[in-house]
This record gives sequence, C-alpha cells and structure tokens, in this order.
Amino acid sequence: MEFYETVHRRRSIRQFEERPIPREAIERIVEAGLAAPSSNHQRRWQLVVLSERAGILELSKHIRNVPCRFKEPRTPQQEMMKIAYPRQRSMVAEAACVIAPTFHCKYPISEEGGGWGLNDYGAAWALVENMLLAATAEGLGSVVHIPTKREPVEIRELLGIPEPWYLPALVVLGWSAPDAETPRQVEVSVEKNVRWQTW
Repeated sequence: MEFYETVHRRRSIRQFEERPIPREAIERIVEAGLAAPSSNHQRRWQLVVLSERAGILELSKHIRNVPCRFKEPRTPQQEMMKIAYPRQRSMVAEAACVIAPTFHCKYPISEEGGGWGLNDYGAAWALVENMLLAATAEGLGSVVHIPTKREPVEIRELLGIPEPWYLPALVVLGWSAPDAETPRQVEVSVEKNVRWQTW
C-alpha cells in the first residue's frame, strides 16, 4: 500500500473477525514500531506481544467499559463515544494480537521533572503510531486503548512489567469485521488548519 494512502486509510477499528494474524506480519509491525525516533537515540523500549487467545482474554478482564450517555449522537465525537465506550473490553477480547509497548521512564512525566519525561513519552507515541500505520499497510484493523484508573496497575501486574517501565497504551490488532462501525471524522485541511510562518 502506498504511504499516503496508508495514512489516510488508518481508522480505529473496534470489531474484529476471529482469525489469527501470521507471526511474520506481527514481527513486521513491531519492527516498524521499533524504527521510530526516540529521545537521546536510546530507544529504551520493551514490548510485550500477546497473540494467544488465553492471554488476550485474561488481559481483557482488566479492561473496563465506559458508560455512554449519547443515544442519538450529533457530532463525530459523540459518535465515537457511542461506538467506543461500550467496546473497550470486547475490542481487546476479540483482538488477534495485543501489544503492550513500554518505555523506561527515567524522568517524571510532569512539570516537576522539568518536562524531560515528555521526551520519552512522545517517543513512545511515535512507536505506537508506526505500528498503527504498519497494521493498516498489512490490511489489518487497529485501535489503541489507554489504560485508566486501576487498569495500569492491574495490567502491569498481569504482564509482569517492572518499575520504572511505563505503559502509555495497548495496541489492539485484528482483521476488521465486515460490519465494524467507525464514526465520522472531523473535517480538517491544509486551508483550514495550517498557518504559515505565524499564527
């Protein structure tokens, strides 16, 4: 798939077919992630890859759905909430592969640490986006789940992730179900969203 087509085709998919992903495809996706730039060129990353049903189902038990109050969504954001919130657990349970990317958190991710921790945090998201684009190029559906509340602690314990490794998100992969719902996208463009030289 041509690069710009891949970028524009990437969508968050939360419904998957029950079909495994070949190991070689998973390795290509992980390699694409690991090719991302990192703070100080250190690439202090470790990824936990779950591709067996038992492990994925166990992980899904630690994911909580979020209530959604929109029955008749009027905006793309409300459509996303209606589709995504009730599927946080099922999208993980249905996935053929879940990747837990972690980075070595040397500095606090806050102003107290002078903002230095944001360098590693930002690099981790470059790694995540590379994997999402690679999954699209492989013909797969993908989505991220950002652990909240008790989830980060429970997932770290389940997967044996030690301190000071930080888990920013789960990368959820699978073959998109034919009827997978996706919300409308907010319209953006160079003309509308880009300012040249100054605001």
